[in-house]
Amino acid sequence: MQFARRFCIAAACALSLLLSSSAAQAQQTKLLPNDTEMIVTFNVQQILKSELLKGDQAKVIVEMAKAKINDGLDDKGIAKWFKQADFDLFQDLHSVTFAIPGGRDPEEGFIVLEGKFDADKIEAAATEASKQAGGGLKVIRIAKVKAFEVSPKDEKKMYVGVLNKKTMIACATKADFAEAVDRLNGEKAPNYKSAVFKGLLETVNNKQSISFVATSDMLAKLAEKAPEGAGGAQAAQAIALLKQLDGISTAVTIQKNIDFQLGVNTKDNETASKYAGLGNILIGAAKVKIGDEAKKNEKLVPAMEILNSIRVTAQGSNLVVRGQISLETLEKLLKDLPIPND
Repeated sequence: MQFARRFCIAAACALSLLLSSSAAQAQQTKLLPNDTEMIVTFNVQQILKSELLKGDQAKVIVEMAKAKINDGLDDKGIAKWFKQADFDLFQDLHSVTFAIPGGRDPEEGFIVLEGKFDADKIEAAATEASKQAGGGLKVIRIAKVKAFEVSPKDEKKMYVGVLNKKTMIACATKADFAEAVDRLNGEKAPNYKSAVFKGLLETVNNKQSISFVATSDMLAKLAEKAPEGAGGAQAAQAIALLKQLDGISTAVTIQKNIDFQLGVNTKDNETASKYAGLGNILIGAAKVKIGDEAKKNEKLVPAMEILNSIRVTAQGSNLVVRGQISLETLEKLLKDLPIPND
């Protein structure tokens, strides 16, 4: 996504990228613009501290990933600015939320970074980084808060700022920046224009590792903007399906096991309750069918274990499907996956 790429450029110049701590509260949705219709949140510290990643094999993979990322930061000349800002990406980063507005250019996105911030060190490092990069950064004030106006070459301006010791934002307009400051200070309350988006937000929380919420209108809009190619027919089918829904949410929580969920917005509470009952009946029937087959084919046992964990509930007007994959079940699934010889 172009906006995310521009943010990375801005972060390199402003050195305001991803400074946070595990003490921060995740998912500052109250800071998002009122016309937001899609968010993706990565709760990084929750993932890194999960039981699942404490095993010996997982630790090796995590350390390899960290080394690869650190090498990349060093090669791009960003690591030295992190060091000057006294910032450790893996110890300090807590969560990142990407948001996309509805009714305007998706490029006018909004990013919330949560954690521990030293505004003075960030400004000093950002200023020096900008000088070495040939400019492109200017310190301004928006809503009485110091902000970086970042103007990467051949890119639109962005506004990045530390709102307090735990919160940093990056956005495409001064208006979005100012409104976020007002909401953080309690001078304005969040008032999402989309009732669907507002309702689906209730299905996700700050304890989840990765969460996603979007209206179907936003997803269809993004799908229509996707480049044409071999998947054109599939994209058209996806758009047609999305237009039959109001919105969806998904979430994955990595702990000792992996919890997953899918939420769909229905027209009212009664409809959600009706479909929840029907969903549990269908799952019960599937358990009987697959259970019989699993007695004959042990490769179906992992699927049965997952199916046994699935529950369908109504949460207001939302239909929510939840389930769990244990580490043992995951290992069985990976063992049975076909691996190409070449």
